[in-house]
Amino acid sequence: MITFFRRIRENLLAENKFSKYLLYAMGEILLVVIGILIAIQLDNWNEQQKQAQLEKEYYCRLLEDATLDREQIKGLLGLARDRLKASNQGVRLLLNGHAQKLEVGTQISLATKAIYSDFKPNNSAYEDLKSGANLNIISDKSIIKELNQYFNKVEELKSIILVNGKYAVDLLFAHTDNFANGSHQASLLTGRFSAGLEPDIQEALRNHKQEPLSTQMKARLLNELLEYASVNTRQMELYHEVLEEIGALEALLRLKCPVKEVQDNGAIMEISQQPALTGTP
Repeated sequence: MITFFRRIRENLLAENKFSKYLLYAMGEILLVVIGILIAIQLDNWNEQQKQAQLEKEYYCRLLEDATLDREQIKGLLGLARDRLKASNQGVRLLLNGHAQKLEVGTQISLATKAIYSDFKPNNSAYEDLKSGANLNIISDKSIIKELNQYFNKVEELKSIILVNGKYAVDLLFAHTDNFANGSHQASLLTGRFSAGLEPDIQEALRNHKQEPLSTQMKARLLNELLEYASVNTRQMELYHEVLEEIGALEALLRLKCPVKEVQDNGAIMEISQQPALTGTP
């Protein structure tokens, strides 16, 4: 191709056709410029494609993090549901007038199990986006707004969850005689004592202080179990609020990452609502 154009230039100069040579030279320059522009456009297009692919990967990573958050909340919600069930059973035992220390202590242990658990949102993709200039990769600024709202709202809900959990833990550890309320007896059956104490000690302790709950202790435990019921109901409500926030974020991200399907054992997970009890934040 280069040899072909060189021959044309040489022929025009040999024939002393300067005006035609000038037009040819201008045309050749124009072709070079067009070629450069095409190359720039192709390079820009390739870069845009790379940016678009990277943006989509971020959307999918954010969706995966939201899915992990949903799974974590589902686990915490299940624990709260079990605690609420135990709280109700403990109240039922105390109201029927035939409550034994071991029975009530067991339900109290179940009603407060992992009640101070902390939800830790998965934010690896979000933190990666915020580093450097990566945030500019997201062209849809509504996504950035939703992400900021999500993490801010989650932190707000987390703080309330922990306040409620601490309130329940403080009630539990306010007791100074855990034989009197059945806590040690329950721990001998299924708690730490069942694994930590040697068999002969466990046997001796099972026969220690087996008298029924005192009237005063029954009244105290009834009040506390009602508080645990309230706290656990509130925890469930707060976890459902977190699920709503996750659902809103997932819905937006699925539009950007349609190949990802948020599923639980092959079925789309649902968000349900729970009523709240008063008396807790």
